[in-house]
Amino acid sequence: MPAPHARFLVEAVGRLPVRIIVAPACYPRAFDIARSLGWAKAYDALYLAAAEYEAAELLTVDRGMSEAAVRVGIRATLVH
Repeated sequence: MPAPHARFLVEAVGRLPVRIIVAPACYPRAFDIARSLGWAKAYDALYLAAAEYEAAELLTVDRGMSEAAVRVGIRATLVH
């Protein structure tokens, strides 16, 4: 990717309306989600728990994450 285009994309990401949520309830929910999916670690499940907590749609480039979200009832869009 040419450097000017890469710089444009980095700047665009910086303009996204990103919020940091503080939700201790997400941790036990992430544990439950990870267990229900058969995952040994809850790291990725935290993204799912946060989306669920916020009643938000998960946007991801990870097909497995998108499919996992749908399996636990979280709206997800696979971004190509």
